Amino acid sequence: MIFVRFTILLMLFSGNLKASEFSSREVFNKLLKGFYKNEIHKCNYVNKSWSTGFEQYPYGMVLNSSAFKNILVFNNRNVVGTLWPNIGEISLERGVRKYQLWKKNKNDEYELLNSDYLDDVSSADINLKSKTNSSYKVYFDNKTLKIGVKHWITDFYSCEKIESSNFAKKKLIDIFVNQNEYVKKDFAYREKNPSLFTNNIELLAN
Repeated sequence: MIFVRFTILLMLFSGNLKASEFSSREVFNKLLKGFYKNEIHKCNYVNKSWSTGFEQYPYGMVLNSSAFKNILVFNNRNVVGTLWPNIGEISLERGVRKYQLWKKNKNDEYELLNSDYLDDVSSADINLKSKTNSSYKVYFDNKTLKIGVKHWITDFYSCEKIESSNFAKKKLIDIFVNQNEYVKKDFAYREKNPSLFTNNIELLAN
């Protein structure tokens, strides 16, 4: 009887271990495990962005209609992951990705960490020691997020911690692993509903 109970416990424990394996890429998997265990913050666009001016777009404080309406922020030690959860919001202009990884530079400042973005079969493992791209930065302090998805504009967000079930967390983590499948769905939705998405940038009044 004792042996049977021990076997059942061992099977349950093994199942939990297996459930926490998200990716076959070793380093990426460790990062995702941290994302899964730690807090998740939801950041909402506050209708304000800073533009340095680019081509026909103005310089100064602007309203960016193409900004992500909200962003989910995950963290693991000195790396944060920003995930765009809403369907259809990604575009060719902002890079064909559902997420980005950022490595801490100093204080609350993070710089873009270059990484492959397809599935496990088509992507190399991430290198957390690789050189970051200083042209793209994120500022995050749990309450606010400032993110530059494009090199010339920074969008401002207000953030709060959200409570998620283990099931919901796993579904979100799956986007990091199989994001190319989600990208296809995004573009299909965007193609069917073009009127829902605009790309206007207007200068805000002082």
